[in-house]
Amino acid sequence: MKVYVRNQDGAPLMPCTPAKARKLLRAGKARVAARSPFTIQLGWQCEGQVQDVVVGIDKGSSVTGISCVGNGTVLLAAEIHHRRDVKEKLDTRRAHRRSRRNRKWYRPRRFLNRASSTRSGRLPPSIKTNVEEVIRVVRQLPLPISKIVVEDVQVDIARLNDPTLAGSRYQDPTRLDENLRIACLMRDGYTCRHCGKRNCRLEAHHVVYREHGGKGTLANLLTLCEACHEKVHAGTITLQVTGASGRLDQIAQRSMQGKTYLYASLGASAPFVTVFGYETSAFRKRRGLAKTHTIDALCVATLGSGEIVTPECPNTYRIAFRPRQTRRQYHDLPRKGQGRVRYQVNEELAGFRKGDIVRVKGRWVKQINSIYSNGYVAFKRVPGEPTTARPRDCRLLERGRTVVWSHQ
Repeated sequence: MKVYVRNQDGAPLMPCTPAKARKLLRAGKARVAARSPFTIQLGWQCEGQVQDVVVGIDKGSSVTGISCVGNGTVLLAAEIHHRRDVKEKLDTRRAHRRSRRNRKWYRPRRFLNRASSTRSGRLPPSIKTNVEEVIRVVRQLPLPISKIVVEDVQVDIARLNDPTLAGSRYQDPTRLDENLRIACLMRDGYTCRHCGKRNCRLEAHHVVYREHGGKGTLANLLTLCEACHEKVHAGTITLQVTGASGRLDQIAQRSMQGKTYLYASLGASAPFVTVFGYETSAFRKRRGLAKTHTIDALCVATLGSGEIVTPECPNTYRIAFRPRQTRRQYHDLPRKGQGRVRYQVNEELAGFRKGDIVRVKGRWVKQINSIYSNGYVAFKRVPGEPTTARPRDCRLLERGRTVVWSHQ
């Protein structure tokens, strides 16, 4: 377990042990700056000598893995669980706006306000939110970041038809290049082209065998499961397809939208490099590690140096995002005998707000999830702990934040 440390001016330092942190807090030489992740701030300006800390980011659409490596260990690991409701909420707002307009409760529709939607470099709100969540978390990391490494895309397009280009590959030179294999599986939707199986081991089959002059290019590859692949080479089955039907040299991959914005923002704070997904995949398999978001991020961070770092990290977090307020004014449907009912939002009660960290009755540390109109604050349901409390029974420890860190 590590305790993160800030200098007097707020600059992050290398973490310390819990025993040293307790000693500094008891002596009054430091104070608690954040409770999750637990961070202390020194009461004097330290010399600020720090070691290199490399941040590996395995960017995903739903979950992004982060691993901070320094001094040969994983100092912090986290999974960012992105919001998935942005588009749904925008669709709901658009439907309500259209309904109000049809009922003459709203302005007439406009046709000359599309400059924002057509300007160069614009990102859709869902994509921009996804990217900015990563940027916000990286800026909050309580470590002195010296380098940021991000997994760019899954395959290197330049090497698909020329596997002899320099780069990381399997140590066995006779094995199919990993970049081509992953590109073949992605193009075929990770489905066996003969039997249609998906949840099994998949392999890339050469339509024209290499001993017959077949080339190791994407146009000559086909996705088969392990069983069908063995049967094809044994001669017990014959393929009814002649190739990768229709799009031989195209990759069915979803390029990460918004990556230019992400790279520019991260590169402004620390030296920044990118790697390819097939390289980290080969590195992870060579080390025999399980496939998780944090382990993938660890491989991204250590790929360039080849450093062998154990993936165990007690400082592993789950990062989510909490909305601070809502723009909603009315419930969706009218109530019988009441008509349109206003959407009640209690934003503050006796100085407490949603998301605040409080100590309840001097015993339990809880986070306020809701504020009721009857004068109570509500918490997450935990067996043996209170679910509601009066404000007079709570003591504020930390103001609520929109980025929520919780131990895994």
